[in-house]
Amino acid sequence: MNDNNQTDTGSRLMGPVIGFALGAIFGGALALLLAPESGERTRRRLGVNARRTGRDVRHLIDETRTRVSQAVSGLGADPADDGQV
Repeated sequence: MNDNNQTDTGSRLMGPVIGFALGAIFGGALALLLAPESGERTRRRLGVNARRTGRDVRHLIDETRTRVSQAVSGLGADPADDGQV
């Protein structure tokens, strides 16, 4: 019917993911600039936080991909069609 609906749905769902990623990058840069500690301890903390953030982002992307896939697969279904010929 309307191809713009599919694009709008995908864009709307990806907005939070992009915002989260940009926030994580910005927050990481600020953490480096304002870190009260230095050396090995800071690197270790940054590594732990980077792995945690990466895991969270992957989870969020997988969740969003599933939602988009479900939304797109539902667009082609005809509710009146019960599969009988």
